[in-house]
Amino acid sequence: MDELKNLHNPETNDTSYDHVLKYTGIFGGVQGLKMLVSVARVKLTAYILGGWGMGLISAYSAVSEFLNKASNMGIPLNATRQTSELFEDGTAEQIAHQVMVIRTWVLWSALLSVFICLFFSPIISYFFFEHDWHRWPVVMLTSLVAVSNIIAEGECAILKGLRQVRKVAVIETILALGTLLCTIPMYYLLGIRGILIGLIACGFLSAVVHFFFSLRLVSYKVRPFSHTTFIEGLPLIKVGIPYVLAGVANSCLQMVIPAIILAHHTMDELGHYNAGWALMFGYAGLVFLALESDYFPRLSSVSNDKQRMNDTINQQIDVCALILTPLLILLVVFMPFVLEMLYEEEFLVVTGMATLSVFYPFLRCLALPMGYSILAKGHSIAYLVLEVCYDVFFGLLIWWCYNSFGLVGAGIAMSVGALYDVVIYFLYCHFRYGFVFRRSTLLFCLGQLACLLVAVEYCFLVSPSAEEKYTAGGIAFVVASALSIYQLLHRSDCAKCLIRKFMK
Repeated sequence: MDELKNLHNPETNDTSYDHVLKYTGIFGGVQGLKMLVSVARVKLTAYILGGWGMGLISAYSAVSEFLNKASNMGIPLNATRQTSELFEDGTAEQIAHQVMVIRTWVLWSALLSVFICLFFSPIISYFFFEHDWHRWPVVMLTSLVAVSNIIAEGECAILKGLRQVRKVAVIETILALGTLLCTIPMYYLLGIRGILIGLIACGFLSAVVHFFFSLRLVSYKVRPFSHTTFIEGLPLIKVGIPYVLAGVANSCLQMVIPAIILAHHTMDELGHYNAGWALMFGYAGLVFLALESDYFPRLSSVSNDKQRMNDTINQQIDVCALILTPLLILLVVFMPFVLEMLYEEEFLVVTGMATLSVFYPFLRCLALPMGYSILAKGHSIAYLVLEVCYDVFFGLLIWWCYNSFGLVGAGIAMSVGALYDVVIYFLYCHFRYGFVFRRSTLLFCLGQLACLLVAVEYCFLVSPSAEEKYTAGGIAFVVASALSIYQLLHRSDCAKCLIRKFMK
């Protein structure tokens, strides 16, 4: 309780541009470490298990993600929002009580995931294991992964709501290294049989590490049989049910995509698709992790102030584009080397998909800061409608693009789907919340997008020589970096102070 009373300090109350830059950079560094660890983990996994094994990992992960989203009732997201609001105006006693209610409902949702898995496991077994209904006991084991992840997400939501951003960064670092230690030995010793054991071990580690940090703030207390606690937690569920449905729709999409690929192709092809998707999602994570951990709690606390909310969204878009674009250009230029380093030579077939999907992380860094405003406002029905529309659009798009153009088509679908997200989120947030892009933010993002377009065109589409490729890519990188530095110097007080010191 003493730690709860001391939560407010200059660091947790800071919402300046430099704060956004600092923690986006911190989480970008964490994600960078995760990617470096992933280089070792994925490369070793590809070497030990091959494309078929990576496809099986993708299938198991899709099942556990489906169980998670189908049963968590939107509690982690709403827990962050409610705890963040209490952080602004509540007492230590109110925060401790709210955390107890959250943990109780998290426990119930974890148990729900077991029952959902029991019900759906024969169906999942049929579609993922060559029409074999009898593999359902193996599928049931994925519920252990879901239970661990649901509990870990609940504790992480509490830490985020209480602005314990630094602790969340430490947790992510520990889990990045721990995942490597929990999986590779299992794959090496047990082969394909070690996949599920490794996933379960990773889930258990995540829950333990989150508890280690969260219990220092608020001791663990639940009341699973209390009628009062049930009633107090209902607002979490009422707002969260549309989030659950949106999560189920997204998880169904993630399960439909492997089914689309496996309908006419092999598990190796699924492994190749998953490699390209993981690469783009990993790069996007350089900034997306900061959105969940630092940006969303800050946005929730100002969601009732139109001007502050508008400034917060533009500020985050600035920082995301500033950090991400130069790195994406480097990825485009050195794509074959990156794929060979991350995976094996056989995964070079993913080059076209990965290059053309590079707009996905850039456009998502524009869309998500706007999309999070819907979550911060608690407008869950609107969020559900927008997410289902996106899932249907993207599902049809990738079905057509993949069947027409193969892996390259999948890359096109990812980028077009992200563009759809930007347009829809902007229109909704503009007309409902009055959101507008600052002129400086809009011009900056258009300039960065132009640099990225040049890099993709001259490094892939026109089939250049090596000299032309590196020259065009180098120019695009220099221009994008210059735009980022200019934006940094224009808006960051810390950067201005550093320049003054060097000028003396």
